[in-house]
Amino acid sequence: MKKRNDLIAKVRFLMTLILTVLIVIALSACSSESKDNAAVKRLDDDGYLYYMDYTKDYYGPEVIDAMRKIGYIDPGCSVFFTHNLEGEPLTCRNYDFAHRVSQEDQTVTGLNIVLHCKPEGKYESIAVADAVWCGENNPLLQKGGPDLEGFDPALLDILPYQCMDGINEKGLYISVQRVDIKEGDEPSRFPAGSSMLLRFILDDCANVEEAVEKTKTGIIVPGDWQNCHFLVSDAAGSSAVIESRNSEIKVIPSDICTNFYLGSDDMEDSYRDGKLREEAVRMTDENLTSNHSYGYGHGYHRFVAIQGQLECYRDTEKDDYYTRMPESAALVILRSVAQNIYTKAAGTSMTQYSVIYNNGKQTVEVWPFQNYTKSYKFDVKGNQISAGQ
Repeated sequence: MKKRNDLIAKVRFLMTLILTVLIVIALSACSSESKDNAAVKRLDDDGYLYYMDYTKDYYGPEVIDAMRKIGYIDPGCSVFFTHNLEGEPLTCRNYDFAHRVSQEDQTVTGLNIVLHCKPEGKYESIAVADAVWCGENNPLLQKGGPDLEGFDPALLDILPYQCMDGINEKGLYISVQRVDIKEGDEPSRFPAGSSMLLRFILDDCANVEEAVEKTKTGIIVPGDWQNCHFLVSDAAGSSAVIESRNSEIKVIPSDICTNFYLGSDDMEDSYRDGKLREEAVRMTDENLTSNHSYGYGHGYHRFVAIQGQLECYRDTEKDDYYTRMPESAALVILRSVAQNIYTKAAGTSMTQYSVIYNNGKQTVEVWPFQNYTKSYKFDVKGNQISAGQ
């Protein structure tokens, strides 16, 4: 009888142990599922801005292949480089593009995500991505989409390659801006080439010099990304624009960039000894007919608007051109060149968000969808510093 009771006790113990293990596994699964569902965290009241800590291997073949099949970007944008009153380098940017709900519903929408990445063997970074480019026709990839039933974070697998601007732990900043391909020029061979190169530079480069070198080597070649150009800046106070035109790379020291070539103007270009040569801009032709509304081309009015305001903050005690201003003044400049949806003056463009990156402190502050009453600030490790300020 005693042996029988001992056997029953052992069986009950084993059953209890098995049940406990099953409960732990179930709770772990629930916790994991909850974590996956909470991978995208909403920041603003309107559903235009979210945060995501990306943990997948985006250098793996699955993500890379998906990017090559469906990845695409078409950024407008304005960006400038300056310093705050403490002398810390700042890079300030508007990201412009007017996404629409559908062909039938032309309401402007958007879905921007502050993205933290820390790939193994690479630099840690914080960036802002346009999630709509992960699937432009997917109704879940728009305002408020991640809060809707059925949203799967897997929709964002290629998000590291949809970043429009970002900064890494070394203080290297990079953003991508569109340029119009001119008649007779070679078009871009790979629509997603520019956004992929942005990611590679953000992950591997510590300063402007290394960023320039990165454009000359690797699987993304100059002919792949020449529908866009980059502004890069670093913690040491350097900034430059990197362009590819007809597979020829040019590096232009500049603290401003919009959407026209800086290495060669959009109006009159000629070749001499096989080299593209910049000619003087002609505002009119021989009959005094205007060649272009703003002389240079797409984004020129924003370029000169920024340039004129930067001159007001020039520090003439410095030997090199150097501007210094309160960060509130930098935001005023960004707001002055924001693209609106109220008239057709800006064509199809629309400022999705404005950002100020601090190269010295490796932080980003974001104002979503032209709501300049609230901002959201993060450091390069993904920690939220402030919200709704």
